[in-house]
Amino acid sequence: MKKLFTLLLLLCAMTSILQAQPQGRPGKGDMKGKAYGKVFDVISGKPLEFVVIRVYKEDSVLIKQQNVNPITGGLTDGKGEFLLIDLPLNTPLTLRFSFSNSDAPYSTFVLKPSGQMSMGGIEKDLGNFRLKFGTDLATIQVEGGGMRLEFDKRIYDVDKNPMNSGGTAEDVLRNIPSLTVDSDGNVSLRNTAPQIFVDGRPTTLTIDQIPADAIQRVELITNPSAKYDASGGGGGIVNIVMKHNRTNGYNGSVRAGIDRRGRMNGGFDMNYRQGKINFFLNGNANQRRSISIGTTDRFNYSPNFQLNQSQYNLNDGLFLTGRGGIDYLLDLRNTFTVSGSMSKGSFAPMDTLNVLTDTLSGGNSSYFRESTTKREFQNFGASILYKHLFTKEGTELSADVNFNRIQSHFTGDYYTLYNDFDAVQQRQLGDVSQYLITSQLDFESEISERFRLEAGGRFSIRDFTSQYNNSTLGNGIWTDITSLFVNYHYVDQVGAAYTTAAFDLPSWKIKTGLRVETSNYKGELLSTNQNFEYQYKLSLFPSLFVTRVLSEKQDVQFALNRKINRPSFMQLQPFTDYSDSLNIQRGNPNIKPEFTQTAELSWQWIPNKKNTIIVSAYGRYTQNVTVRQQNIEYSENLADSVVVTTYENASSSQALGLEFVSRNNLFKILELNTNLNIYNSSIDGTNLDANLKNNINSFWVKSSLNVKLPNGKGKITLGGKVFQLIPNNTSIQAMVDYSSKRALEVGSSERGGGGGGMGGMGMGGGGGMWGGSTNTVQGYVEPTYGLDVSIRKEFLQNKSLVVAFSATDILKTRVNVIHSNSPYFEQTTFKRRDWQMFRFTVSWRFGKMDAQLFKRKNMGGGEGGMEG
Repeated sequence: MKKLFTLLLLLCAMTSILQAQPQGRPGKGDMKGKAYGKVFDVISGKPLEFVVIRVYKEDSVLIKQQNVNPITGGLTDGKGEFLLIDLPLNTPLTLRFSFSNSDAPYSTFVLKPSGQMSMGGIEKDLGNFRLKFGTDLATIQVEGGGMRLEFDKRIYDVDKNPMNSGGTAEDVLRNIPSLTVDSDGNVSLRNTAPQIFVDGRPTTLTIDQIPADAIQRVELITNPSAKYDASGGGGGIVNIVMKHNRTNGYNGSVRAGIDRRGRMNGGFDMNYRQGKINFFLNGNANQRRSISIGTTDRFNYSPNFQLNQSQYNLNDGLFLTGRGGIDYLLDLRNTFTVSGSMSKGSFAPMDTLNVLTDTLSGGNSSYFRESTTKREFQNFGASILYKHLFTKEGTELSADVNFNRIQSHFTGDYYTLYNDFDAVQQRQLGDVSQYLITSQLDFESEISERFRLEAGGRFSIRDFTSQYNNSTLGNGIWTDITSLFVNYHYVDQVGAAYTTAAFDLPSWKIKTGLRVETSNYKGELLSTNQNFEYQYKLSLFPSLFVTRVLSEKQDVQFALNRKINRPSFMQLQPFTDYSDSLNIQRGNPNIKPEFTQTAELSWQWIPNKKNTIIVSAYGRYTQNVTVRQQNIEYSENLADSVVVTTYENASSSQALGLEFVSRNNLFKILELNTNLNIYNSSIDGTNLDANLKNNINSFWVKSSLNVKLPNGKGKITLGGKVFQLIPNNTSIQAMVDYSSKRALEVGSSERGGGGGGMGGMGMGGGGGMWGGSTNTVQGYVEPTYGLDVSIRKEFLQNKSLVVAFSATDILKTRVNVIHSNSPYFEQTTFKRRDWQMFRFTVSWRFGKMDAQLFKRKNMGGGEGGMEG
């Protein structure tokens, strides 16, 4: 029966297309193009197969009144995808969707040149269509505006955002709703640190090492299912998807830019596909000059003294990144991908620090410190991916293996001059080497029309070695401080297996899953022969998602899951950092992982294609919260009692919040995006001290206004000449954000800064340079706000040349002021970084999709333009 139904649909589609065939062959001057898209059912969200698509030159009124013939047409496949070819350019076209004797509303579009006119092969991605078919004509939703919604995530297209041009992933994430990025580049999702993924896998790169121009989109997963890693502590996942085009022929882009400090950036993307081979390559080079200023004011209880210090930091850096690979389409059901990546760079910060200490008994002392440090790093990665599509509809298998090798080298020279003109010179040398290997297997199958099953496994191993040597200069000779020498090695292994089951009912969507993980950590301090081991044999992480479809325009979703946050290397390494005698730090190899339970209830309303509203209530409860704790102990190196900051597990923490996200298109040229987050954070550390409790109510709001200036408007005539007051093909964006007083981020290592003391490489940035550790149970961050503006203009007929200008922190108001206290001191730190930064960038897209050059025989087979 199904075969007969399919045959009838194909016959109807072919009849319409044959009736529309032009007589004779087009001349060389007749430019043609193609368009593609994807069709989903608005209720179930599933792709629709066998939808007949007809293309007309007439509008919908004439189509209904007259018996006109389409110029071409097509049929959606099992994934809901369709491809339309031989389309005329610069001509208004109307799409008509038909399925099972019923129609959906018409949709119009214009195919405009987007490549070199002489080359042909113009194409357009029409996006996703969400249709409802029935006895009455229903609604159609075309996703756009830079944000798309899927069952378990929100997707933001960022490649055309002018605010990101010439920047890094740090600039990109700062513009994403629900995310905040502080002055040190720390990312927070609802006041908790999320996992950062690149192309669906955990990354070894930091966000300032990922060029913004190489990013296609960002996926935000607030409640990851059992399919994803359980690590992350309930902070969700931010998946950065890099540009990877699989369009036939060759295409790419080149770009260059400069900022107000004369630092340049540039890069390129290139894709070449012929037959079964697709080759991709991209590279980026970014120069950076970061400037920071800061102060610290501390009142110490034991011993009693008052300290005031100020700092100026100038950090020059260079990042080089490259990525390339080959997709080999063995046949329609098997694909192999082999890729490699490289990132290399260096930081060269220079610090000047002035410190004044008052002992409150009439005596005081001061010193001046100058630090010159340099860190060089390189990261080489390789991956192999295999994907197989089974003959059974909706069934596929994928497997991949990834390898990374990271190496870094650190040198630091420190010159300290005291008020009695006594000078001390110190040096630190450090080397870090690590290997990371991950392998993953995923299988999914559509058992029936209403039931889908997923299963898979993952294994990762990390081998990490670090060495640090400290020395001091005396009588022209460098002498090692053997008590501060460290040689640490650890191996961390994590194995996991998961399964999920999804039920797709007419008004309900249910997805449940279970993940099982085992982890083993073994560390050895080779300099002292100390061994450390921590093992969780089996941990269970269930997840549940329930969606109630209220109508084709709104639904309600409820999510539950359990996550883990394992201690980082910095938190585990049992090395004591004496770089600042007032801020001594040490890791704790005995701290336990955090376990977090999360819950979220969301309401989503999409009244039309111009407006989207999401309201979410969420909660998190965490046990064994990792916090920084101060203790007094006697130091043989300093021959005195000192305060040592280390890591401990507090009893628990919880967060309750309400989030509002909206996207509204106004007056055709305006788009307003608004994000409001109201939450309460509390932490219980009474297991460490009876008075260690904290509870703060906070909120933050972020809003961006995108203006697309109308073309052909604002013309005036003076002296017989016509002047265009409003430039064509121009868009403007303004973004403002405000954060109220908030608690210090729980379960992470938020600190007053990232200075470069002796230990800057090994122990979390030499916290002493910014006043030391601040992530204690007691403390808060002062309110802050900022304004960013950007302008983007497209040139040439095909809009392939783009010029962008962006300005961040225009008002010079983004500062980080942290108040913290402990039984031993009270402290306030102030930091400002890279204020009023301006960037100017130019980019050019090119491409050639010549059918004769590449001899493509099947325009509809294996098309990769709809990646994802």
